[in-house]
Amino acid sequence: MSRSQPPETGVDADAESIDAGTESFTGTGLPRVEDHRILTGEAEYVHDITPDRCLHMALVRSMHAHADIVSIDTSDAEAHPECELVITADDIEAEYNPMPTGIPKVETDGGDVRRLEEWSLAGETARFVGEPVAAVVATNRYVAEDAADLVDVEYDPKPAVADGLAAREDEVVVHESVGTNVVDGERIAFGDPDAAFEDADHVVTGEYSWGRISGVPLETAGVVASYDEETDSFDIDCNIQLHTLVDDTIYETLGYDADDVRVSVPADVGGSYGTKIAIHRYCCLAAMASKELERPVKFVEDRIENLQGGDVHCSDREYEVRMAVDDDGTMRGLDVWFVDDFGAFPRYPVNQVLKPLSVLTNSYEIDDVVYEYELALTNKTSQTAYRGFGVDPHIYALEMIVDEAAREIGMDPTEFRRRNLIEPEQMPYTLPSKNVYDSGDYPATLDRIEEIIDDERDGGLLDPAVVEAKREQGKYRGVQPSVIIEPGVSGSDWTDRQRSDRDELEDRSRGEVEELPEHLRAELRPDGTVRAFLATDSSGQGHQTLVSQLLADELEILPSDIDVDYLDSVDAPTEYGSAASRMAVMLSGATVGVARRLIDRAEELAAESWECATDDVTYRDGVVERVDTGETRSLAELAELDAGRDERLTSVSYDYDHPATDRAEFDEAFTKKYPVYPTAAFGANAPIVEVDVETGEVEILTFHTVRDCGTMLNPTIVEGQAHGGIAQGIGAALLEEFGYEDDGQPQAITLFDYLLPSIETIPEIEMEHTVTPSPYTETGAKGVGEGGMIDAPASIATSINAALEPLGLDEPADRIPVAPDHLLRQVRDRE
Repeated sequence: MSRSQPPETGVDADAESIDAGTESFTGTGLPRVEDHRILTGEAEYVHDITPDRCLHMALVRSMHAHADIVSIDTSDAEAHPECELVITADDIEAEYNPMPTGIPKVETDGGDVRRLEEWSLAGETARFVGEPVAAVVATNRYVAEDAADLVDVEYDPKPAVADGLAAREDEVVVHESVGTNVVDGERIAFGDPDAAFEDADHVVTGEYSWGRISGVPLETAGVVASYDEETDSFDIDCNIQLHTLVDDTIYETLGYDADDVRVSVPADVGGSYGTKIAIHRYCCLAAMASKELERPVKFVEDRIENLQGGDVHCSDREYEVRMAVDDDGTMRGLDVWFVDDFGAFPRYPVNQVLKPLSVLTNSYEIDDVVYEYELALTNKTSQTAYRGFGVDPHIYALEMIVDEAAREIGMDPTEFRRRNLIEPEQMPYTLPSKNVYDSGDYPATLDRIEEIIDDERDGGLLDPAVVEAKREQGKYRGVQPSVIIEPGVSGSDWTDRQRSDRDELEDRSRGEVEELPEHLRAELRPDGTVRAFLATDSSGQGHQTLVSQLLADELEILPSDIDVDYLDSVDAPTEYGSAASRMAVMLSGATVGVARRLIDRAEELAAESWECATDDVTYRDGVVERVDTGETRSLAELAELDAGRDERLTSVSYDYDHPATDRAEFDEAFTKKYPVYPTAAFGANAPIVEVDVETGEVEILTFHTVRDCGTMLNPTIVEGQAHGGIAQGIGAALLEEFGYEDDGQPQAITLFDYLLPSIETIPEIEMEHTVTPSPYTETGAKGVGEGGMIDAPASIATSINAALEPLGLDEPADRIPVAPDHLLRQVRDRE
């Protein structure tokens, strides 16, 4: 069933004994069981896997953003004594399939339908710098790199387009066969926005930019593929994310059935943040080479490849936003239009432009809204998913227009926000876009963050005397609290929207909706310990810990009596997996379910052995007790009783359904295929910033935040997720950007160019928590995996605007990242 022995969970006995004094492990900060092997160097990553006779692959990548490939001469590379194979597009197009794309067909203005294909290697045309044009396999990676340098590719460079707005003009077309760069777009209206904008006292407008960022995980992409000639099948070890959901991108490209391509992900992966969902190109090429050579083939992406052409960039948007508002501070209407620059190919992240519908109006009550987008292709690296999945730019643009509207009507921005917040008595609250916020008290959260800020004004960082003294030094301090939502637990059904006939959606019934549950297995071992099997993969979130502590509580045993392992793509059912802030909710629900099923089976076994009714036995403290005699059966005894049976009772599985599956509140969202996110974690941020007007540099003095993710299953993990998310949000707001020259040459291909946040740029994060359980989930937990990244950039930008307000600057933080040169230019232009 499993590909390997379970990794040591390594529960710390001291921590366990400490926590044993409490009523449950759930809700305590039980140390992560994964950390022992990680911190002691015992963790095995895909990079550590090198089978006997393994060969190594390197890729020849285009140095042009847009060029026809005139010829590829592989003779010198093939003549290298240690080169085993060179693959080009001609080789794979003869035997394999193109990779699945987010938009496989585009209908032209004339009604023609044109195919939009992406192959694992570029054929006639290279469309971004870093696009692979050949794969070279040799005895080791160094030789493979040397041989790759011997591949002679003749290019005929063409004009390139590297700006999403400019791409809409179609002066340079990325895919000539398609004939346009705008391959998708939609205008969705809710309520009566025309009337709202016509009747409102004011209409404010703003233009905002969100630059390209991405996850940049510590561990780059890696794959080891082995082809078995006897079974005509593949075994692929890799660190892809969502390995049971997106394994179709591998087996369909190879032209095999799912059961013939076994995809395994190690228990330990050094981060993904969504970016490794799209690394299937590497898996496919290594598998193709392995089949050709009948030997294992390994590929490990280096840092430059990861930054330049690893298909790992994220949202790149230009916004035009309007808000209709009355003199009394009522938000009347919202109109959001944006262009998303998707790079050379539309991938899985097509739905990134739709997820913001799940938080369409953030925490505000606005009934009349227009949401419109255009998806443009350019000669840049393709987008992939990234933490937040497109919500972060939306929240940023929305908070910016809120500030602008407050200034227009002369109202304090915090008071303006408060007057329009959704009230707790309105919960569950249905958005115009039909998603439902489950629970929360947003005004109380704003009140609390204001109390914290008031304390800073009384002898703290914002003490008026201190602020004035700093201004005399050219340093402007400010803060602007904001309330934010983190949508959690994505449904899988709506993600098919882009591939659906939109006309047919009007007649769609709820019965046609198909969601994916979370699968979990557990079995008793002969010694009475428990082994559980996850169907999802992990990239550092602590899934094993979560399952261990919940299973321990349900079975009333210790976490150290539980091992948690992972299933590969063949043994596991297709499920959504680790994304969209799902796992705390889905795994906790599945764990409770599988534990109860195991207890039922244990009671059945014990009753059978005593020849009594199951009503006469009860499970407690890790044993089954016969009520009338007090006899007990331990878990080890039950495992022994079960050993001789044809079908084991002590091996169980459970599928926890998506929380919105049977809830009528989500009927309209499901049938219209709007994003369904049934949990809404929320919070308020107040980062205190200081802007040096002589240099344009921004320092975050402290980051105050009050957060609520429902039931906190493990507060240590919750805090870790929030701190990490805020750190990424700080990087996005102030440092990170995959910039491009006009000709499509990337500007950030090393970590000297792409600036990541570090201990020097992350301030003290002052975090408080409230707990408002979700009424929709088994444990009351809400998603927590994307917070911080979703909300920190918006909060930092509004605080920068507040800090520079005394200078009379109009929204100086109108682009992300808010780099020093951008602020400095605005300060100087004003002067």
